[in-house]
Amino acid sequence: MNKFDPEQRFSGAAVRNFDDGQEPAERDAVPEALNSIADQVAAQYRRDTMSPVMFGGLFRLFEFSLIVIAGAVIYATYIGFNTHLAWYYPGIILAGATLNIILLEFGGNYRMSVLRDPLPRMNRILLSWCVVFALMALAGFFMKNSAEFSRLWFAGWFASGLFAMVMLRLIMARLIRRWARNGTMERRAVIVGGGAMAEALIRAVERQPVNDIRICGIFDDRDDVRSPPIVAGYPKLGTIPELIKFARIARIDMLIVSLPLTAEERVLSLLKKLWVLPVDIRLSAHAN
Repeated sequence: MNKFDPEQRFSGAAVRNFDDGQEPAERDAVPEALNSIADQVAAQYRRDTMSPVMFGGLFRLFEFSLIVIAGAVIYATYIGFNTHLAWYYPGIILAGATLNIILLEFGGNYRMSVLRDPLPRMNRILLSWCVVFALMALAGFFMKNSAEFSRLWFAGWFASGLFAMVMLRLIMARLIRRWARNGTMERRAVIVGGGAMAEALIRAVERQPVNDIRICGIFDDRDDVRSPPIVAGYPKLGTIPELIKFARIARIDMLIVSLPLTAEERVLSLLKKLWVLPVDIRLSAHAN
């Protein structure tokens, strides 16, 4: 086990191989019922929300469709199908749209933080689109058939496709911020570990100007002396075994561990217990 690199110290292999001295039945034991407060909070978050991951996939598909439609409309209205290149244009449109989505993906332009605030990254949208057309022009040059294709269609698709992408991202950014405010699309998080470290984490999350993380509560095995019952306005809902029961009732997306990473065995033991949950588990940067 790597003692210096946190990514290796708390990797999936490290968690699976860690021996916490407990039998699987003992480790996976779940209480039959939650306390009254945790039960009320779990019932409140039982309803599903729009998943950011699913939205990202649909957004890619919709943007791809808009680019294809932009090229196809100009092709159908200006050039038409009475040309010996009738089947070349659709192939070029599909290839160009696909390449653009791939370049945007590699550039990180489908992250939720970018979709919520697209203006600072508009230059990368333009760059990706320019690269696509530069590659298509280069391909036509080497194949010695670029003169057979319509330059007006080429320029029209560039302008209309860029306009469609910019308008789509501006409109969706307003909708994403609205959905985050009213809870339609949010990432529900539970803090694992209380005290001052959890408070620093919560304050950092709340200071984010555009934030889609909704903190549902705190779970900690420590007593109320070492881990206060309320931290930064959020209640401690129970212990780690109760967290497993809670996450099976409520629709939770993320667990954020705010324990000090120097307590390596404790963190690994905790991760081993939480491994059964189908959620995203993060280690807080404030825990280092």
